[in-house]
Amino acid sequence: MSRYFIEVCYDGTGYGGFQIQNNHSTIQGELEKAMHTLYRCPIDLTGASRTDAGVHAYQNYFHFDTETEIQAKHIYNLNAILPNTIVIKSLIQVPANAHARFDAIQRSYIYKIHTQKDPFMEGRSWFYPFPIDLGLMQKAADTLLKQTQYESFSKKNTQVNTFECSITKALWIQNGTEISFHIDSNRFLRGMIRGLVGTMLMVGRGQISLVEWQSIIDARDEQRVDFSTPAHGLYLSAILYPNYFQKIG
Repeated sequence: MSRYFIEVCYDGTGYGGFQIQNNHSTIQGELEKAMHTLYRCPIDLTGASRTDAGVHAYQNYFHFDTETEIQAKHIYNLNAILPNTIVIKSLIQVPANAHARFDAIQRSYIYKIHTQKDPFMEGRSWFYPFPIDLGLMQKAADTLLKQTQYESFSKKNTQVNTFECSITKALWIQNGTEISFHIDSNRFLRGMIRGLVGTMLMVGRGQISLVEWQSIIDARDEQRVDFSTPAHGLYLSAILYPNYFQKIG
């Protein structure tokens, strides 16, 4: 029995999320179905990061165990079976105890906003036609590098043992009418990035001050956070692992 990581990217539009669930098409469900078709046996996948319904990914991972010989051509074979909105980028043989979720040492996300209506950005970025002060938003983002407790930015009914996260990058970037927020951390909580973005936009619009922003962090109260930021602007951009990968093909 050998263990493999499978690297994927996908457009989350129309999917009920990353993890398999009843009565909804999901990224995991489509992958397991394609692998069952190719290998003619059930393959159980364990995911690295559970993106919500509508969230996209430039890079995400699963791991699986199999006695089947995995070959480079299987990347092409599986992509031919999968919907066009899901792409396998690589298959990677890893040690038997490697874990797609627990071995990740850093996750990176991007949230995309556009300020002028653009049909080519629809479903890929949040149309936000309001004036904002990006300098103030960056000041709010800078405070995240000094925080470790993010209970305020976790949605209710989240089953976690700790609300601590170590954010190492929090950066707003503007390119013409396109604005993006880039964030790196060892882990993220449920709804955390959308809550951070929505609440920092309140700072940028002058709806709350930087002092109030800090008080929201300190309060550990999700009632004061704006989680209404739509899913389609959010991208899981990268997951970092220890250097034990051996790519196939």
